[in-house]
Amino acid sequence: MTAQSSFAQKFTDQVLDTIREHDMIAPGYSILIAVSGGPDSMALAKVLTGLKKDLGIRIGLAHLNHMLRGSHALADETFVCEFAREHNLDLVVEKKNIAELAKKQRLCVEEAGRNARYDFFTRVACEKGFHRIALGHHRDDNIEQVLMNLVRGTGPLGLRGIPPVRQGKFIRPLIRIPRADILAFLDEINQGYRIDGSNEDTSYLRNRIRHRLIPFLEKEFNPDIKAGIERLSGIIAQEDDFLDQMAQAALDKATTGKKKEQIDLSISAINKLDRALGARVIRAALLSVKQNLRRISNIHIRDILYFAGKKGESGKSLDLPGQIRVYKQRDTMRIKKEETPLRTLGRHLKTRRYQKGQPDENPDSDPCIK
Repeated sequence: MTAQSSFAQKFTDQVLDTIREHDMIAPGYSILIAVSGGPDSMALAKVLTGLKKDLGIRIGLAHLNHMLRGSHALADETFVCEFAREHNLDLVVEKKNIAELAKKQRLCVEEAGRNARYDFFTRVACEKGFHRIALGHHRDDNIEQVLMNLVRGTGPLGLRGIPPVRQGKFIRPLIRIPRADILAFLDEINQGYRIDGSNEDTSYLRNRIRHRLIPFLEKEFNPDIKAGIERLSGIIAQEDDFLDQMAQAALDKATTGKKKEQIDLSISAINKLDRALGARVIRAALLSVKQNLRRISNIHIRDILYFAGKKGESGKSLDLPGQIRVYKQRDTMRIKKEETPLRTLGRHLKTRRYQKGQPDENPDSDPCIK
């Protein structure tokens, strides 16, 4: 690795510590870096490029043009392409009309964009043989996410913030580094970056938290509030991991059958569990079937437990978001992802429908890629 200033070296060492602490990268791995052109992704690309030989890894870049900001989005794409050429890095670029996609899928632009990004990165990684996908989320992103989840009304999973590693595939080497240090690092090494003007738009909740709530908390309550929130996030994460292990063990005992997009549970086993543990078991069962918990709220979990404990409901069912139907037959509760929309299935089953707008118990907590 080439010689660096003391600050740049310290920055690089912090990234290395995070990589090692969370076992993100092993020699021989290929790492796909999600690059938008913003400061976070550029810092990530620069530091991993500098560590490429030391870590024994191959690096590639991926950039998704959301087609939301006209010429500015095109300029971002051009900037990333020039960076890839200068550093002799493989780059995959794709354009996706996110506004049109959001309208078609009846999603907000932010959610449609996030889904499109993750689908794109996952597909590129699979096609090109990358072992990990590196994202540029940092310490401030995590703090903002915890506060976002808190004001929305979250459970412990939301308070643990953004995980350093997700699904054994997505890694965040900058997750312990403050935004200010990222900007200082880029300035130190004379690396340019693009600025997304929407980051100043306070019509978005994240920006209101960043520009209004956090400064207010720092001024009126605790000047070191960020460190406190980060500490809370770390404590919750440790305890949540332990409780998840207990829940997985209980789920294994309660499972009577399992196949793709379907799991059968013993109702008597579920009803014997403490209510808090039972909720985690149901959540884990839903995750195994649905592959995510988007649009699944605490209300859904609570109603499934009530459904399991209520007598005389055999042969009936509950409907959940994501084409999930929960069936009850004697002592078995089946959670299944149906292939067709639930409204097209037989109407003889008693179903319970949920309204849009209810907060997720476990929203996909990743903020926008920087």
